[in-house]
Amino acid sequence: MKSIKFFTLGCKANQYDTQSIRERFLNKGFQEANQRKPPDYFLINTCTVTAAADQKSRNTIRKCIRSNPKAKVIVTGCLVEKDSQALADIRGIALVVKKSFFPEGISSFSRHTRAFLKIQDGCSNFCTYCKVALVRGRERSKNLNRIVTEARRLAACGHKEIVLTGICLGAYGRDFSPKKNIVDVIRALEKIEGLLRIRLSSIEAGDVSPRLIKCLEGSRKLCRHLHIPIQSGDDHILKRMNRKYTRQKYLDLVDRLKRDIPEVSITTDCLVGFPGETEKNFENTVDLVRKINPLKVHIFPYSRRPGTKAADFNGLVDPKIINLRCRRLGKIARQCQIDFMRKFIAKKAAVLIEGRAKDDPDFLQGLTDNYLPVRLPFGPDLKNKIVNARINRILKDDFIGEYIDNS
Repeated sequence: MKSIKFFTLGCKANQYDTQSIRERFLNKGFQEANQRKPPDYFLINTCTVTAAADQKSRNTIRKCIRSNPKAKVIVTGCLVEKDSQALADIRGIALVVKKSFFPEGISSFSRHTRAFLKIQDGCSNFCTYCKVALVRGRERSKNLNRIVTEARRLAACGHKEIVLTGICLGAYGRDFSPKKNIVDVIRALEKIEGLLRIRLSSIEAGDVSPRLIKCLEGSRKLCRHLHIPIQSGDDHILKRMNRKYTRQKYLDLVDRLKRDIPEVSITTDCLVGFPGETEKNFENTVDLVRKINPLKVHIFPYSRRPGTKAADFNGLVDPKIINLRCRRLGKIARQCQIDFMRKFIAKKAAVLIEGRAKDDPDFLQGLTDNYLPVRLPFGPDLKNKIVNARINRILKDDFIGEYIDNS
């Protein structure tokens, strides 16, 4: 029996795609490789969102080739979509495969408690710094009946939480006639027995509609957590980025979410060092992050992506300055995280147990619906169960809690 090892780089949509590919290989008689012997095949699902992602993808490919020169190396993913010829010229790659946007679907999510379900692909926003629209193509949505069927399979497999993913998730249904939207998906999935949580992976500020807010406010299954990228808190930079909102509109949106949905958590992305970013522009980003007080901020230094409009912009920021700004924003983001987390000390929470904490087997690790990471004392047979807990204290990025009312 042939063996295969999978590597996934990048976003949740890529992780979903890899799982779909994994199931297809296993259904054809392959077995997933173990540590005892080198695999017969490698499959690397690549990412190209940043220059660092390009390099990491290439490094992973070369590492696989070196580890077993006799193995067949298959490469797919976003890096392939624009650089397939350059990859094909790498000695040791057996096959370069461009993606199908909606593979056959999945029946489980390997070694994960929470299952990702890709409902949308492609992006039509064309932010000037972003290569994703160039490699993923136009917006496309998965048929709602297919989504429901797939979600039922995942729930029947035991997954209590499904994370809806896409390249531009809020664009779901815009390509249909008549049009649909993300709320239509949520309402359909809420009816599935055994599915207890529905989470959105990421959504643009302009796609958080009043209907979605109302759904979030009243739903018993939709998680009170939204990842809404900022990228910049400065209107001039936002315009150069071709982002579709202003600083004030973003702030108004977060204010409304926090007013209407108690204990909602916001996570976000910031891009630092965009061409032309002055110290004042950057300070506006710092100020906006402080005002929204997010649970977490993913910080990315700007990297030039060939083919994007920003690749030709003047005003490149010195990499040393970008590094200093990233470090400063990171400290602000950490303080915001602590300030937000402190609000939950001594409160009760329902925690979905994902497994043992990697760095301390005496504890289990889990998530609340509003994306708070909680550690609880180890107990057998609790993985993939939702338990009631009281949050006691903060330890680094996690809460330490205790069990309550689980009789």
